[in-house]
Amino acid sequence: MSKNEKPKVYLDWKTGRRFALVGGILLLMTGVGVLSANAKTSQDTKANVSSVFPDLPTDSHVNYKDAEPILHITLEDGSNSTLTKLFLDDNTPVFCVGLGIPLESESVTAQADATNQLFAKLSSEQKAIVNNVAFMARQKGDTEAYAEGRVAIYYLMDQYGVAKHKVADLKAVDGSEVQDMQKVKDGANDLIKKAEKMRELPSFNGQTIQLIQGVEKTVTDTKSVLPNFPYVKNNVPGLAENVSGNDLKLKADSSAAHGNVKNAVQFVNKSNGFTDNDLPYFIYSTDGDKTGDKSQSVIATKDPSNALAGLNVNIIGLGETTLLKHDADTNSTDTQGEAQLTGSVWGLYKAGTDTLVKYSDGQDDYPVTVTNGEKVDDKQVQLKLTDLTKGVGVKNLDNSADYEWGEVKAPEGYELSTKRYKVHFDDKDKFDDKTSNYIDDVTALDRVLRFNFGYIKAQDVNGSLTGLNGRAFRLTPQGDTKGDPIEVTSSQSEDASGFINNGQVNFSNINFGDYLLEELPQDNAKLQLINPISVTTNTNKDKDGNITGYTVEFKDTVTQQVITTLDVPITKTTDNNTMFKVNLGTLVDKPVTPVVPTIKTKAHDKNNKQTLAEKEISKDTVMYDDVELTNAKAGQEQTSTLHRRVKDDSGKVKDDKVVATAKATFDDKVEKSQENTVETKVDTTKDTKLPDTESAEYVWTQEIKQDGKVIAKHDDLDNQDETIYVPKGHTQVATNEIEPKPNQTFPDNYYAKGLTVGETYTVKVISAWDNQAKKEVPAKGELTFKATATSMTVQVPVTIDAADLAGHDVTLLEELHDYSGNLIISNKDKNDKKETVHVKDVTPTPSSSTTPSSTIPKSLLPTTGEGKAALAISIFGAALLGLAAYLKRQWIVTTYRRVIGKIRK
Repeated sequence: MSKNEKPKVYLDWKTGRRFALVGGILLLMTGVGVLSANAKTSQDTKANVSSVFPDLPTDSHVNYKDAEPILHITLEDGSNSTLTKLFLDDNTPVFCVGLGIPLESESVTAQADATNQLFAKLSSEQKAIVNNVAFMARQKGDTEAYAEGRVAIYYLMDQYGVAKHKVADLKAVDGSEVQDMQKVKDGANDLIKKAEKMRELPSFNGQTIQLIQGVEKTVTDTKSVLPNFPYVKNNVPGLAENVSGNDLKLKADSSAAHGNVKNAVQFVNKSNGFTDNDLPYFIYSTDGDKTGDKSQSVIATKDPSNALAGLNVNIIGLGETTLLKHDADTNSTDTQGEAQLTGSVWGLYKAGTDTLVKYSDGQDDYPVTVTNGEKVDDKQVQLKLTDLTKGVGVKNLDNSADYEWGEVKAPEGYELSTKRYKVHFDDKDKFDDKTSNYIDDVTALDRVLRFNFGYIKAQDVNGSLTGLNGRAFRLTPQGDTKGDPIEVTSSQSEDASGFINNGQVNFSNINFGDYLLEELPQDNAKLQLINPISVTTNTNKDKDGNITGYTVEFKDTVTQQVITTLDVPITKTTDNNTMFKVNLGTLVDKPVTPVVPTIKTKAHDKNNKQTLAEKEISKDTVMYDDVELTNAKAGQEQTSTLHRRVKDDSGKVKDDKVVATAKATFDDKVEKSQENTVETKVDTTKDTKLPDTESAEYVWTQEIKQDGKVIAKHDDLDNQDETIYVPKGHTQVATNEIEPKPNQTFPDNYYAKGLTVGETYTVKVISAWDNQAKKEVPAKGELTFKATATSMTVQVPVTIDAADLAGHDVTLLEELHDYSGNLIISNKDKNDKKETVHVKDVTPTPSSSTTPSSTIPKSLLPTTGEGKAALAISIFGAALLGLAAYLKRQWIVTTYRRVIGKIRK
């Protein structure tokens, strides 16, 4: 190594978290390309780092004066060439590119020549590999490495097809420090491999890597060449990179822009930059010979050939947002009155619009997903709040966009607020490393619904109402309504018109719920207290469970008089939590006629049906009546009466008798539940003995008495809800005769009485009775129908195999079942002519004999009951036979058959 050469240096230049590259380092050598002029540099930079070796001279000499031979090269033609160390005037080693081309003197002129014809034959990649070989040989710095570099370049020029001569063998020179020729050969080949390896780019070069903000991703170079690229340029603000061995770690923070970035991170193999015309080497043409044929062309280098790699990134950012709902007054999930924070529905909107976010708006492989709440729409983000501690939420939103939570439906007892709650993601947000989402949570505040009411407390003095001041009243929450009792004292007040009122009582800002208003007793007071007044709030909903409004009722709890009822539509509660302000008027101690009870009933048997099953017919058939009441009071007496009514097929009542009566006095339990059930037993066996044209039914009636006076009754004997039917049924086949063939199909008309309208029934043909064989034979038929009246006729298709039943009478056996499978009616009378069909006899086949028989055919003989007509036919037939003796035999036979046929018809 000469005194002007610098020692080998490896630079790992990083500033802060980024590698810093300067100016022209982004330019490649010829054939490799140029970095984007628009690429963003790292925020921190340092001064340019120099190359491993000094700049090369453009004009110099190639010298070998006093250089001892290193080895001999045997060429393919058998001639020898001596390899000595060649160097420029500044002692920079140079490497021959043309084997067997002489240098005529120890010092010849050398000019850097980009148009050297020998080197111009190489491709850019081939030139780069040759340069890398020269660089690594120079970098090693010893004589053996120099020899290996020279031989490697000869090998390459031969491999590239531009060599004038080839290396056939190497021979050692006595006294040279390089004696192992095989080692030189191996070293030359190793330099070529390494030079080519230096040209390899990492396996991820040109690939697009998807990154999720906040999530570190490791990309591994499977070619294991990443260490050859120690200089990294990061072109994406908000993206951090780190190289360790063959692993590249990338992590985008929340400030990194979403989307695809070309050449987001780039890698080069050396620190210094170049212009388009700069090269890491010079080819020197000696003695002005550009061809390299007459005078040797040499290469000198100071740097490895430029190699540039890069990758693209596609950055996505995920955002998760949760909305919690609090009471505006308590600023917590603690509710007021009877209001509920659960049940509200929230939509997530694109900020500044009324457009709801769709679940399909998610990014690559990350659909928008519900984290909390219940979906009410499968396409758009609308969620019902079901858990106050969890709220409603979604994840995998595009966190570069802004959103707004908006209330779509208010929960019970709260106003519907149109306020929007903004969702914005930034680096201040918490990051969930399990879901890769930045989290921005918001809390919505809603006001509980409230109402106001007032009245005047007055004393009835000889028909004149006088307002009373100083009377105390208490409003106490009832049931599930939260809150403390509120006390207000009547006082003097001035109304909006300027009039002064005595006895004014005002209850203001009463939370949604149920209450009891009472007047408090006072010492020595002789005035009668007003009856307690219930304040009941009911929520109205449609068939889908959506709140449509509220109804608030003020009712005297003693007289049951409804003082006032106020309906509040849901539209009134939008951005408004005042339900109403109402003046109840003047409250005095005059009694009001009490509201009478109402009765609604439903009769049924033990199967909870209104048509008795066959197995229920007995001397102790149980019948029930479920009674629903309103305004029933303890102490009132209920009388339940069961009527037995017999009707004919036209519906006319033939008989009506009371078969059972039950009485009961209401207790506190009935007053609270407003319901009871009456039970009795009845003998229904006689109902089955009624003629076919009649049927029985049982009807309940109810009445309520108070102090011996009937105050309510329910006595409609034609009310189907109050009726229990004893069913009857009979059938009638639609045809009397069928063929003796397989699968004979015919209709059967089934008539049933005592059906429950709306119930579903099934008629089944169980089998058939062979009246001649005295046994059951297979038959099938079934029809399911829904009762539209208490009496119906349906037509059942019946199929029977009659092939073996010729001449027999067959009776159908049938059953009627309800939809639960209970047997209602059995129709299995084997002697029922209406259910009997006759199977025709088989028609005899005529004889083929041409000789008339003297025996009268059996079919022509009379049978029992045919009478004299049949006998006359037989005698006439015999006479014809006698006459036939005078005729030709063929004519006799023909005439006989025709006559007999006419007579039988």
